[in-house]
Amino acid sequence: MKEGELKNRRILIKNMEDDTVIVDTVILRFKSASNSVIISADSLQEKKFYNILAMIFMDKCLYEFSGTIRGAVVENEIEVFLGKSKSKESRTRTRYPISLEGSIKGVYIDAKEISLHKSIHIKTINMSASGVLLQADVGCFNIGEIFSLVLETQEGVLEMRCEVVRIQEAEASSAENQEDIMLREEYGCRIWETRFDQGKGHK
Repeated sequence: MKEGELKNRRILIKNMEDDTVIVDTVILRFKSASNSVIISADSLQEKKFYNILAMIFMDKCLYEFSGTIRGAVVENEIEVFLGKSKSKESRTRTRYPISLEGSIKGVYIDAKEISLHKSIHIKTINMSASGVLLQADVGCFNIGEIFSLVLETQEGVLEMRCEVVRIQEAEASSAENQEDIMLREEYGCRIWETRFDQGKGHK
């Protein structure tokens, strides 16, 4: 990666000790010499040493790193040491709880994208660098189907080409009743391609 390539990219950081997300912010700048990124100190509630996993949203992929935060604050900035990239590992990726609203804009038939007349509404449950778990109406997809997913974030619009690899019953939150949850399913999907357009999301 080059200097400036990661500037303003979204980064999610999990604490390896308790598997909680401790940072969801944007990168201020990248330091190639130390393989680290700078974030605002205000984005980290407790300034201390952490062993971390970080996922960075790029234009055409999602990168995952295992590294550290050492807690030192300089001019209201904190350095995140990225360590080793996990992008080429074949084992199960770390899942980041990400709740986003989105829609399915098209499906792929014989490698060609066919736009839907009416988009399918979904919401995400969690995401890794290689997959996403989403919730939608029962019967929306079958295993093996490939579709275009559009997610809107505060930082921009994330478009992904995904393949359904598993289907399971949806889990209800405390605010949902059993009848509502019976109308939905959870779809585990492999991410084949991503594109992130900054500045086009909700403000």
